Amino acid sequence: MLTRIMKQRDDRDAGFTLIELLVVVVIIGILAAIAIPVFLNQRNAARNASVESDIRNIATVMETYYTQNDAYPTAAAPLQSAGAQVSSGNYVAVTVDAATGSYTMEGCNIEANTPYAYDSAGGGFVAATGTTCPTGAAADTIVVN
Repeated sequence: MLTRIMKQRDDRDAGFTLIELLVVVVIIGILAAIAIPVFLNQRNAARNASVESDIRNIATVMETYYTQNDAYPTAAAPLQSAGAQVSSGNYVAVTVDAATGSYTMEGCNIEANTPYAYDSAGGGFVAATGTTCPTGAAADTIVVN
């Protein structure tokens, strides 16, 4: 009798039941459904931070160039030779207004598609209303108008 009880107990400890395995799979599925969107949002946030950083760096180069030459550059070559560059996948367009002695910048990451606007007369970043990322724009580019 004792042998039969011991054998039944050993048989029960042989492995997991189908219900236990299904519960584990459901829990893993729920965790994945929560984690994947969070991860994708972090990638877009990093892309947007990259664009903001590029615009700030170009603004610093623009102001340095102005201090040395009493005018903002009207071509991309002086900016690039002064160290202005954009990160991979970013696009920045600079528009210089010689009449007011100011400039504006529009930038975005081609993949994140979130536009940013910078106005030197306005003191920095401004709302990018009506601005969209240019379609077909070459990434890794600074354009000066």
